[in-house]
Amino acid sequence: MQRWLTVVALATTSMVAGCGLIPNQSLKYREAEVVEPMTVPDGWVFIGQSPLYEVPDADQRLTAADGERSFQAPKPPDLVGAVPEDGDQTPVPASPAGAKAVLAKDGTGYPIIMMPDRYAQAWESVGQALTQTDLRVTDRNRDQGVFFLTTPERYQLQPAEAQLKLSHTTNGIQVALMNAEGTALADKASSLAVLESLYGELQRIGSGIRR
Repeated sequence: MQRWLTVVALATTSMVAGCGLIPNQSLKYREAEVVEPMTVPDGWVFIGQSPLYEVPDADQRLTAADGERSFQAPKPPDLVGAVPEDGDQTPVPASPAGAKAVLAKDGTGYPIIMMPDRYAQAWESVGQALTQTDLRVTDRNRDQGVFFLTTPERYQLQPAEAQLKLSHTTNGIQVALMNAEGTALADKASSLAVLESLYGELQRIGSGIRR
């Protein structure tokens, strides 16, 4: 028994001693290479610059050595995989805080509206904008992010009923026009006409312009 205890004691002592031999790697980040800022690829659009991985009280949490700047948490840009509606493929610079909605296309070419807002704000803005259009809201479901619409003849949507769907994305809220059952996207041309009407009112709301 005593021999067993002696072996355990020696093993524990060796482990403790070994820990002291492991080099401290906690400051290795200081040797990291600084890379150039991300270049926005063609066909992508900046819609905002809100920090996604912000470190709370970063300046108080980590202080650099004398003569060095204190730690600054990186602020990655927000990107949207969509092309502006005018077809311009030129990358758009980052928008300032309070960026407005963007009329764009998704990866399959369907028109969408991207809103760099929280869901509650986007829902309220869309609802307000719809009241200023000739689109008639027959019902709504906030939990599912759906406005049920009846569209006038000028939008050439058959049937005239449709769903305006708000969806969460990593870049904000996406607004798209669905068919009456909500099972597929509506016709491209009709969708564009409806979203252009909505987009115009969203721009007025964002600019504080009243009718």
